[in-house]
Amino acid sequence: MVASKMMVAKEVIPLLTPHKMGRFELSHRVVLAPLTRCSSYANVPQPHAAAYYSQRATRGGLLIAEATGVSATAQGYPETPGIWTQQQVDAVHRKGALFFCQLWHVGRVSTNGTFLS
Repeated sequence: MVASKMMVAKEVIPLLTPHKMGRFELSHRVVLAPLTRCSSYANVPQPHAAAYYSQRATRGGLLIAEATGVSATAQGYPETPGIWTQQQVDAVHRKGALFFCQLWHVGRVSTNGTFLS
């Protein structure tokens, strides 16, 4: 049998069509994937962080934030602020986008060798 005859036609899902993801209604299927930008100073988010996310936000779109440390002592890489300010979140929500925060604990590579109890 010829391989092309064995293939079953799959439904084509256009990238810009709405999608229901659990309880969230997305207006399209383009998602900003999580990434680590290393673009802060002394692990403090700078004003450009809010601009960065709001520039990528669209009504009904989904953004997954860069990894956000679970505590000040859980920094494993230089200049990684994550989502620490309400301004960052508000800038995305004003555009009507969803913003998921990726939590990150880097374990033994944390910058502070002390343990909190």
